[in-house]
Amino acid sequence: MTTPSQIDRFRHFNRFYTNYLGLLADTMYNSPVSLTEARVLFEMDKVPGSSARDLRSRLGLDKGYVSRIIKGFIRQGWVETTPSKKDARIKKMTLTDKGARLMASLHRQAAGQAQGVLARLDERTRDRLLAAMADIEGILVG
Repeated sequence: MTTPSQIDRFRHFNRFYTNYLGLLADTMYNSPVSLTEARVLFEMDKVPGSSARDLRSRLGLDKGYVSRIIKGFIRQGWVETTPSKKDARIKKMTLTDKGARLMASLHRQAAGQAQGVLARLDERTRDRLLAAMADIEGILVG
C-alpha cells in the first residue's frame, strides 16, 4: 500500500524538478511559446503531417485546447495545414519554415540547458543521474 510519506516524496520531487528546469515560467526559454505549446510544436516537428487528433492522443490534451493552440500557430505563421488525402475533413499539419526555425531555436536552448546541468557534474555523477533518469522512465512506462 502507498503511504502518505511516499506520496509526499513523489510530489516533492515533481515540484523540485519542475522548478529546477524552469517549467513554470510563462514561456519556454524566453520564446513566444509556453511549455504546452512547445510540446505541441515538438510533436509536429517529430511527426510531420500529424492531425489535431494525433496530437491530442499523444499529449493527452483537451480538444478545445489543442484547437486554440493550432489556430494560434497558424496565425503566427508557424504551422500550415493541408487536407488529408483519405478524408478532407482531417487537416494534416506541418511546420512552416518560420515554425521550423522556432523549433530549432527551442531545441538549441533545451540542449544548452541540459549541457549546462550536465557540465557541472563529474563524469561518475553524470552517469548516475542519467541512469537514475532511465530507471524512472522505465519504471513509470513499465
